[in-house]
Order: sequence, then structure tokens, then C-alpha cells
Amino acid sequence: MTNKNTTKKLTDNLKMKIRNDFVHGIDIDEKKHFPNLDELIKKYKVAQSTIYRVAKKDQWKVQKEQYQIEYQQELDKNRIKNNAKKSLQFDDQSITLANALYVTIGQTIQKNNENLKVGKTGLAPTQINALANALTTAQRAAKLALGEATHNIDATVNENNDAYRRAMELLDKVEESRVRSIQSAH
Repeated sequence: MTNKNTTKKLTDNLKMKIRNDFVHGIDIDEKKHFPNLDELIKKYKVAQSTIYRVAKKDQWKVQKEQYQIEYQQELDKNRIKNNAKKSLQFDDQSITLANALYVTIGQTIQKNNENLKVGKTGLAPTQINALANALTTAQRAAKLALGEATHNIDATVNENNDAYRRAMELLDKVEESRVRSIQSAH
């Protein structure tokens, strides 16, 4: 009959293995688990009194606490690095989308001008206003992605409201004059 409470002799290799598991933890399912001494005594089937004595003498608890501090600092550093990388990718995507929006707005305005030249109906003032707002939003997104302040944009937009209003009035006059010339031609 074998005794289930048989303990193994604590060799230097086994002592180092137990110490490393206690101080550095064990990776389980991509997570770090820090077993306590009782778990390790049971796992490695060693004498409890021997492990407690060695752990106290060699200051395993102090080593474990220091390791955990360093481990957490490394995790924090990696997290900051990963977040910075994601932030850069997001900024790059924002700039790309802002550029695409600029192109789309430019194409829409160009198409509007072509339509006006051949006598077709142009964009309504509300549509032009929506394009201007979209342009401002794209500019804000791009400037933020580039790390520039956007509070100056508000001042510029306010200053440009009068210019925009005058441009809209001019477009209305052009449209009226185009309609009159078409009507007089018929």
C-alpha cells in the first residue's frame, strides 16, 4: 500500500521550479496566474514546512511583489504603445476620409458648374450649404488627425458666413439671369 502523502525531496532544480512558478507566475490560457505556496506544495508534492522555510529565507514574497510591479509596468508600457499605434491608424484613416470627402465635394461643385453652363438646373442653395458644412467637418477631422487646433476653424467659419451668403446671392442672380435668357430664347 502506497502512502498518498509521500513527499518528494526538494532538490535545487525542484526548488528553482517552485520558486519561479511562485515569483513569476504560470501562463494559463494567455493569462498570468500567480499560485500561492499551498497550491505549489500540492502540485509538486513537497513538504509544506520545507517550502515555507525556504520561501521565507530566500524572500520569495518580496521577489514576487517586485516582479508583479515590473510585470504591470511592462503591461502598461505595451498598452500605451498599442493605443498610440491604434491612434495613428485612426488618424491616418480620418485624413484619408477627409481627402475623399474633399474630392467628392469638388466633383459635385464641378458637375454643378458644368450643368449651369449648359442651362441645366444647378444645386439648390441648401445643397451648397450642406457641401460647405461637409467641407468644414472634413477640414476639422483632418486638422484634428494632424494634431492641429480646430478653434481657429470656428472663427474662420464665422468670418466666411458673410462671404458665403454673398456667394449664394450671386448664384441666385446667375440662376435668375440664366432662366430669363432661356425664356427669352424661346
